[in-house]
Amino acid sequence: MRRLLAACAVFVLLLTGCAAIPVQGPVGTIEPNDPDGSDFRYAFSPPGPVEDATPEQIIEGFYGAGIAPQDDYNVAREFLAPELARDWRSTTRTLVYESEPNIVANVTEGSYTIELAVTASIDEHGIMTRMPANATESFEVQLVRVEDQWRIAGAPDGTLVEQGNFAVIFSPYALYFYDATFHYAVPDYRWYANRQSLAATLVDSLLAGPAPYLSNAVLSAFPEGSALSRASVPVESRHATVDLVDSVFLDTGELVRQQMQQQLELTLSGVSNIATVTMTVEQRPVSLGNTSPDFVEAVVDPSVPNTQIAVADDVLVYYQGNGVVRVAGVEDIAAQGPRDPAMAPGGNRYAFLNRDRTRLFTVDETGDARSALRGSTLLAPSIDIHGWTWTVDPTEGTHVHAVPADQDRDGQPREVAAAWMDDATVTSLRISRDGARAVVVARVDGEAGVYVSGVIRDGEGVPRGFTDPLRLPASVPVTEAVWDSATSVIVMGANDAEPVQAERITLAGGSELFQPLLGMTGISAGPGEKRTVYAETPEGVFSRVSNVWKQQAGEARDLAYPG
Repeated sequence: MRRLLAACAVFVLLLTGCAAIPVQGPVGTIEPNDPDGSDFRYAFSPPGPVEDATPEQIIEGFYGAGIAPQDDYNVAREFLAPELARDWRSTTRTLVYESEPNIVANVTEGSYTIELAVTASIDEHGIMTRMPANATESFEVQLVRVEDQWRIAGAPDGTLVEQGNFAVIFSPYALYFYDATFHYAVPDYRWYANRQSLAATLVDSLLAGPAPYLSNAVLSAFPEGSALSRASVPVESRHATVDLVDSVFLDTGELVRQQMQQQLELTLSGVSNIATVTMTVEQRPVSLGNTSPDFVEAVVDPSVPNTQIAVADDVLVYYQGNGVVRVAGVEDIAAQGPRDPAMAPGGNRYAFLNRDRTRLFTVDETGDARSALRGSTLLAPSIDIHGWTWTVDPTEGTHVHAVPADQDRDGQPREVAAAWMDDATVTSLRISRDGARAVVVARVDGEAGVYVSGVIRDGEGVPRGFTDPLRLPASVPVTEAVWDSATSVIVMGANDAEPVQAERITLAGGSELFQPLLGMTGISAGPGEKRTVYAETPEGVFSRVSNVWKQQAGEARDLAYPG
């Protein structure tokens, strides 16, 4: 079947290339943008049903046509009986499989079972769920005779796509929601087939709300129940018109409408032929009014200073390039044997662990070091944009702790609920620069993995819990993860005696393997243009130049970018 589909694709390309090529007349131009808002890049053209096809051939043709999403999977519908062709919902679910499905005939005539090895599942809102290794699914289909030809009369909604074709047909797009303060735009990546209704699909998913792992951790300016007034978002001259039902704007002021507008603009900026967006209600433009004094232009990918915090000779130091400068104004902490320091994104607050990692110290603007928390074996701290310092005590069950910036005003450290970590062994936790997410390395059911979990906060930014996580696929052993940008992390498995390979993993599904480095025990990275990635070994500090590790002259350890 795969060879047949490939041949069909080549045949279509040959026909396109051999069509009459003009050799006379004036030079013309072709506008590449699709007028209805698609970001269409490539189209397969699988064949429809042939006369007197067997039931097995009809089933193969139907699911093989999952590579052609154009015209709402019009080719796939040709394999269906008339009633099912009308009611079948193509986008309810997409299963990505890695080997040819088995088609097994059942006892009842016309009944067949489809068995396949599944690597991922995508729901109607583009949310991808990656399946564990060796995952399988099976389902039944029913065939009947229609005008003496076999057609499918019963099948589940959704399509199948072979893993090798998936990257050609589907692309990741970021929907944008807000952090608890509306100061940061938090990306929520979804996967959609490249088809003509892409803009409307993005808006529909945005209005439906965030993915489960971000639910209650991010906010939307659009109220629950928001919807398009029609199932399309027209695009003309790179201008998109988003027509919404009137209930969206009930009891909304200028600030909320401006936040809605910004959310749409950020989300639709991922479609190449959209430059501007207008909101309408019943096809009448929505007035945004004068810019509200409370409106904030949301930061999409917050960067951090290029200076890192580190430890040298039992004092806190700034590390930049290969230079080391002592942090001024901090009291003598040598007796604590400081380890694993952290620095606030604003650069004026610090935290560190003592020598045996049983105590967490915070350092405020006055330079005073204060014992904030005791534990058994605390993990390296992380300071978020709201001033909270996070650490984990993984012994005797996982306990996630958050220390407020002002303990006299906001109270003592609190344990933050994280039900999914209760039975896990956490080895690393870092809060994103927008404060809405945490990247966690944890061993769950005996297997180490990389997880991104939403941070639930109240209106004051006080942390209240974690959402059930999204697991990221890592191809290297992992014990530690750091944020590399708002949309990517870098992971590695510390080992002071063996070559260690780090990996950059994006929330959009991409990855990049780094050159192995002997004895890597730590890694640091920070978001922003030209931020250098650093690694530590028993031999010293190394910086990443292209994909080569270069040893640095500056002597320090436990490097960490702000955050």
